[in-house]
Amino acid sequence: MSLSRSLLLAGLDALPFAALASVAAYVFARTTVQPPFAVGVLAGTVGAVVLLALGTVSANRYRADGKSFYFTRAVVVEGLLSLP
Repeated sequence: MSLSRSLLLAGLDALPFAALASVAAYVFARTTVQPPFAVGVLAGTVGAVVLLALGTVSANRYRADGKSFYFTRAVVVEGLLSLP
């Protein structure tokens, strides 16, 4: 798999986590009295940072090991293994 494709897959894999972080930042920012523009900017910034961070970690693990690492798969597997 080429590096550009691994970067694309890493970004797509990190996308649900970035969306959740964005929604959480939006919800927590709305609890205080803030202008809607500031809340939107904060939520977008948090989502972009999480997407960049998780995508970078995933792509770096691919580059180091030669194997793809998927956060979504890891989270689902760990969640299923933690069920009694």
